[in-house]
Amino acid sequence: MKPTDTAHTRPVLVIGNLTIDDVVRPDGTVRMGCLGGNAVYAAMAARLWNSVVAVVARRGDDLPPAVLETLDGLEIDTAGVRGIDGPTVRNWVIYEQDGRRRWLYRTPPERSREVAVRPEDIPAEWLRADPAPVVHVAAMPLPAATAIVQHVRKQAPDALITVDTHEDWRGDPDSVLDLARRADVFVPSREELADLVGYDDPARAAAELRERGVPAVVVKLGADGALIDAGDRPAEWIPAYRADVADTTGAGDTFCGALAAALGAGLSLPNAVRRGAATAAWAIEGFGSLTLAGLDPVTARERFAALTGGPPPRPAEADTPYEIDVMRREIAMIPEVIAERLTDAGGHVRRIADALAGQGIENLFLVGCGDSCFAGQATALAFQRHAGVNARAVHALDFARYEVRYLPPRSAVLCVSFSGKVGRTTEAAVQATRFGALSIALTNNESGALARAADLVLPIEVPTLGFSPGTSTYLAMVTTLTDLALRWAVARGRNVDAARTALGTVPALAEQTLAACAGPAEKAARSLAGEPWITFLGGGPNEASAKFGAAKLFEGPQLLGVSTNLEEWAHEEYFISSAGTPVVLVAPSGASFDRAGEILSELDYIAAHPIVVSDVEPELPALHLPLAPGLTEEFSPLLAALPLSLIGFHLAEVLGKKSYNVPSEAARTEHYDTIHRLVIGEPA
Repeated sequence: MKPTDTAHTRPVLVIGNLTIDDVVRPDGTVRMGCLGGNAVYAAMAARLWNSVVAVVARRGDDLPPAVLETLDGLEIDTAGVRGIDGPTVRNWVIYEQDGRRRWLYRTPPERSREVAVRPEDIPAEWLRADPAPVVHVAAMPLPAATAIVQHVRKQAPDALITVDTHEDWRGDPDSVLDLARRADVFVPSREELADLVGYDDPARAAAELRERGVPAVVVKLGADGALIDAGDRPAEWIPAYRADVADTTGAGDTFCGALAAALGAGLSLPNAVRRGAATAAWAIEGFGSLTLAGLDPVTARERFAALTGGPPPRPAEADTPYEIDVMRREIAMIPEVIAERLTDAGGHVRRIADALAGQGIENLFLVGCGDSCFAGQATALAFQRHAGVNARAVHALDFARYEVRYLPPRSAVLCVSFSGKVGRTTEAAVQATRFGALSIALTNNESGALARAADLVLPIEVPTLGFSPGTSTYLAMVTTLTDLALRWAVARGRNVDAARTALGTVPALAEQTLAACAGPAEKAARSLAGEPWITFLGGGPNEASAKFGAAKLFEGPQLLGVSTNLEEWAHEEYFISSAGTPVVLVAPSGASFDRAGEILSELDYIAAHPIVVSDVEPELPALHLPLAPGLTEEFSPLLAALPLSLIGFHLAEVLGKKSYNVPSEAARTEHYDTIHRLVIGEPA
């Protein structure tokens, strides 16, 4: 087994069975000697999402060696396939015109137990891989699955184990439950879960397994998608993807293989499940275990991006670090970035929440510059509404030079800087500590100047692909702050179960919003491309969204974007607005929604060119960029930034711009020296 491509990618071991299938299709066509078995379906799917996939299985002496060469040719390592005496399990698979499928065993039923993988079949060096592998235990007899999991746990304690269920596990629920507890992700079908618990209610049954010690449950629901119950996240339903169904054989194994591979590639469980659902949809559109053989990993990623509304990822040009396509690719990452931030994998958000509650903090100041400042403004309402504290966003300069001397007792200052180098934000942390407040650094740079200046550090890790206007990084900061608000609420003894459930839906809603806005955002950008200036309006937490939208015009297409409070437009920009003036109105449902409707009416009256970002269809003529419905106002900035990001990207694309328009390396150095220079002033 070859080494992984990166230190963060785990190899994938698929442990299951091989079969020889003689297939009779509805039209009478017969195909003899087809390669089958759950290990093949799972491995074919896994190779699309992970570069290192190996199979452990047993083959009878009648399985032609050339059959395995097909898998080897797809870079699936078959060195773990052991030959044994006797026949391979062989089946007639008969398909009827109405979609029904019948299996006739051509080998005795007990042969399935004889060919089940044993612990000693697994190459020892594969379990010693660094990083530890993801091991998928496909459906097999219960004693065999139990022995495999026990062996892997002993030989590779850090391995991540996923376990599929077998139709013959009925009658021994205690042993099945014991096995499920030893797995990291238990992946039963709906029917097999019902057999295990005695009733058919997937959500209730998954919750029961979790209460009984199963770490994570993913229920395969067939055409209804999948249900996830894991960690401290609320249960989440992932829908199935549309498919022109030809053959559902192996759909569950395909799902499991893609799921395991995506987990090995570092994706969160919900995003891994989405890839499992998509891959299963592609597999059932053809007949046989090799349906996916013609699909390569790059094309799979492009197809998945098209399904979810995001653009296909493409490698960055080494000689064009400011290429605007980096922005598009980072926008496509946003649902995954949000999902990853909500897992709080290292427990950092919980740690800060406990510290804030433990120190009796009642006043929170959210400070930063640029996107980091907007992130604080976007989330202040969430802290107020859920944590029950006084929260206020203040620009880092104003805080450090004008407000810090007058802080009320029991104050904390949350200093936000993704780079961790911004001078004014670092100054805010220094001054906060000087005047007796608790300072916290939210940053991607744990060793930077800001982290060194703060009392506590809340690290965030977000992959970036190049020099691009911040989109995924901004949403990562907003997500982390929102998550902190709810975890702080819990630490203060407040009930926020409904809010946590709502927050858990954001990754899926983000994917829906990107898909729904893909066309309208490009249309909006083309209509704006010739304009000398564009106004962005928003109120409450979405005044921050308006500022974010305007900032993306400066950074991407290098256009003049003006951000204004929703109310202030009527007092100021109105007087220089007329027919055709472009105005982007950010107006999700919430406290200022009615006032946004009145402003839209005024825009209609003067025949301006309004573009409305909202979860509600505008009643007056306007280009609508729809947000997925279902979030309360304090969470809406997590979606509102998405169409604004797309507008910024498409405008740059239409105008042929690269990010930032930095004229030279010397100019870039001088500019960032200005931003990063740390000078501690004397506050007023």
